[in-house]
Amino acid sequence: MGVTGITTLAVLALFVKESMYLLQHWPFQYCFLTLLCLNAFPFAAGGFFVSMIFPRLAEVSKSLILLYLHASLLMYFRLVIAYGDGDKNMLRKLYGREMVLQGPPLCCLCFCCPKVPLTRRKFYFVKLAIYQFAVMPLLLTVMKCIGIEYGFITQGYNLSPYNAALYISTISSVSIMFGVYGLMVFSRTAAAPMKDFKIIHKFTVLQASFILIRIQLIIFDVVGQAGAFPCFYPISSAITGHYISSAVIITEVFILALIAHVVFLHPPPYMIHLVVPLANSNSPGSQIVDLTS
Repeated sequence: MGVTGITTLAVLALFVKESMYLLQHWPFQYCFLTLLCLNAFPFAAGGFFVSMIFPRLAEVSKSLILLYLHASLLMYFRLVIAYGDGDKNMLRKLYGREMVLQGPPLCCLCFCCPKVPLTRRKFYFVKLAIYQFAVMPLLLTVMKCIGIEYGFITQGYNLSPYNAALYISTISSVSIMFGVYGLMVFSRTAAAPMKDFKIIHKFTVLQASFILIRIQLIIFDVVGQAGAFPCFYPISSAITGHYISSAVIITEVFILALIAHVVFLHPPPYMIHLVVPLANSNSPGSQIVDLTS
């Protein structure tokens, strides 16, 4: 508890430092979206630490953390769109560029797909895959709560066809696969014309945190439910697994937060400008100031 508490405070300190840097060097629109992306790390670390202090809040904390991880990747997408000066201008920049369709998590299905040029319709489908990736978890969480309340979902890993959890998990997995695949295709397509923004590096860090947390939660939950972890009365094997997984995830989040600190904190490229009021002028006006100067 002591070590994870110090690590959580370190993640929060990194976020405060990042906030100060971004507020000083970037326009507010980019700063706000970037902070929403970076907030995934202190949110995850703080959520797991709170669930270690109050084990009864473990399931609520996990659900909120997973929902925010989906939202952070959506904010990354909106951040890249903001780099391109909006959806229309981004489409103009990417129109006709080759889309690399080979890549995880659908690489086993798309390894033979040729490179196709990006069009308005393809851009629309990529956006649709990314937006459903952020909205679907919220809908499935509401359905899960209703199912538990009315007895349609049983606890544990029951593969009975009458258990609604089986269908919710299947829909969630398909949604995640298409969402991550859409983000991967979009990031690779936008990386070349916007190389100064380090798009691939930023996406890799956020994607790594999303995948590591989800996979480890599933693994530790299964192992804990199977009773593989020791029991220390009144702590059950499942709760012991939760403590171990929380400590491991908080440590990994700290490492990823350090990498994100390096990747996200760079001076604005030369094409980013900030409009500020004219100094020493009685009439309203503005001037363009290059943030890199």
